[in-house]
Amino acid sequence: MDLAIIIAGANRALAERLSADLATAGFDFMRPGFGYVMRSLGDDSATLTELAERLDVSKQALKKVVDEMESIGLIERHPHAVDKRAKLLMLSAAGLRARAAALATSAQIEAELRERIGEDAVDATRAVLLDFIERQGGMDDMRAMRARPMFQL
Repeated sequence: MDLAIIIAGANRALAERLSADLATAGFDFMRPGFGYVMRSLGDDSATLTELAERLDVSKQALKKVVDEMESIGLIERHPHAVDKRAKLLMLSAAGLRARAAALATSAQIEAELRERIGEDAVDATRAVLLDFIERQGGMDDMRAMRARPMFQL
């Protein structure tokens, strides 16, 4: 089977698992685009422009996602200390809980893999994937713990 299809299938399976676990945790309204925003913001804050640059998406596309996330209580906008025209985006308490639930699922998936196929196999898989990412020029995103969508949000 084509390796690209396997990797795409693993990405899809991960997204479906995250979605199911988040729904079980009470976040059944989550969309994949929300996860990219939540991962990028983390415990930090950013302006819409800064966040769009991190995610490599247009401000217009991101604004729609951020507006939706704000309307359901995942993001808050706060005044910028220096630029009075800009707003700082931060995860709300609910957004932080959703992010924590997603990170817990991610850790659980890794623990399940380690139990099923072993520590060495998971470590080797991680090394191979990181080597591939590095060869494709994506290590800056990895070091910053930043996931960018492969499509418009």
